[in-house]
Amino acid sequence: MAGFKRIIDKLFSKHLALTNTMTAVGLFSLGDVAEQKFEGAERINWKRTARMGAMGLVIGPINHYWYTFLDKRWAGRSHRFVITKMLVDEICMAPISATIFYLGMGVLEGKSRQDNVAELKEKFWPTYLMDWKVWPAAQLLNFYLVPVHFRVLYVNFVTLCWNGFLSYMKHDSPSQAKIEEVKEKSL
Repeated sequence: MAGFKRIIDKLFSKHLALTNTMTAVGLFSLGDVAEQKFEGAERINWKRTARMGAMGLVIGPINHYWYTFLDKRWAGRSHRFVITKMLVDEICMAPISATIFYLGMGVLEGKSRQDNVAELKEKFWPTYLMDWKVWPAAQLLNFYLVPVHFRVLYVNFVTLCWNGFLSYMKHDSPSQAKIEEVKEKSL
């Protein structure tokens, strides 16, 4: 048991960026598998899951350094700092993360730039509005209660459910008609 604790301590201190990144990869992938099962898929589309995992590889380190920045800039758990961190996260990072997600997934799927932009235009606002329903409460708990070195891990576990939603939004086929409509309007 002491050996296990030493490993955990190393992962969440000396190797925190790597731990946060690999946790994001795993939970992005797991969120997609869960969403595929929820959709009723008889077989898992492992290429789709790998693309979601790849996005965890991109977003994981971004989150690690983002939360490090927030905690250095507004150190402590005062009401003012916690609310400030939550608002800065929602106003600054949430739109960036959603944009990286949709454009990155489109690139991994081999979509054209025009198709990527059209999909982003169609799905960004519904995603961002849902973000405001989920993440402020989650982040208030995070910034008030979770020790700094476990913040990204906590976010990654909340993200497990969030990734199911992102996977649904990303792979929602009826919206493909809307994407075509947006593409035609932008020509």
